[in-house]
Amino acid sequence: MTPVETNGKNRIGLTVADYRGAKSTLCPGCGHDAITGSIIQAAFEAGLEPHRVAKLSGIGCSSKTPAYFLSRSHGFNAVHGRMPSIATGVFVANRALTLLGVSGDGDTASIGLGQFLHLVRRNVPLLYIVENNGVYGLTKGQFSATADVGTKAKGRPVASRHGRRRRDQSLRHVQ
Repeated sequence: MTPVETNGKNRIGLTVADYRGAKSTLCPGCGHDAITGSIIQAAFEAGLEPHRVAKLSGIGCSSKTPAYFLSRSHGFNAVHGRMPSIATGVFVANRALTLLGVSGDGDTASIGLGQFLHLVRRNVPLLYIVENNGVYGLTKGQFSATADVGTKAKGRPVASRHGRRRRDQSLRHVQ
């Protein structure tokens, strides 16, 4: 049997529309909406029951994403970088839920790195999606911990190999 029946419904009788959420308010072209679309399609094809899913996120543009899919699921928006700890608590409280975490590069690789490492160590069954664009979008493009070394932007901080930022008015390449 294929994931999608001929009548536009999946194996549990839901349509793709049943997996959508609110209309996106994210900037066009940032990529987060494409990820949301993929999550919707994957959940539809897998026949996930929305009420058996817990969506978890932190703070930032990526963390707005869970509002845009699986509107009939459980959701929790955690403090910046703390989504992995919330996921651990949800798992301990209700092991029947499918956990889906959406996090950004700052949430995961900066303030939340320690939380993320402990999540991995605990082996919590969580689908953890990192929406990595190399910048903190809500602060208008400040480079994140995952920005490539040598990334340049006129009059903005430049990423260095030590994770520190420096002003680069002359647009010299960081060695």
